[in-house]
Amino acid sequence: MQTTGISLLLELYDCARLASSDDRTLAQLFEEALKIAGFEAVDHLAYRFPGQGVTLIYILRQSHAALHTWPESNYVSVDVYSCGVPAAVRPALENLCASLAQKLAAGSVSTRFVERGDLR
Repeated sequence: MQTTGISLLLELYDCARLASSDDRTLAQLFEEALKIAGFEAVDHLAYRFPGQGVTLIYILRQSHAALHTWPESNYVSVDVYSCGVPAAVRPALENLCASLAQKLAAGSVSTRFVERGDLR
């Protein structure tokens, strides 16, 4: 099977550092985690929901990444799509998971990987 890439669906629960993080700090944490994992951000957009969380969207040289927060629940969801051979990209996505879990002091983590674009 030849695929176009791989998606990461990451859920971070009980994030101790989320409530004290402003939009700028969250963006910096996400950018650092992406860089550590080997992804290159070429542009980004942030949106603060009134009285609630934030959404960060990054265009990556490899594709795209999004981070969504629910500070009232200490919950963060992350979606990343990366082009390329899934077996080669997966270690970078696993590094991203570990980095974000550490930076946000997540109490528990759930990850799912989905290979995309079956080009038979």
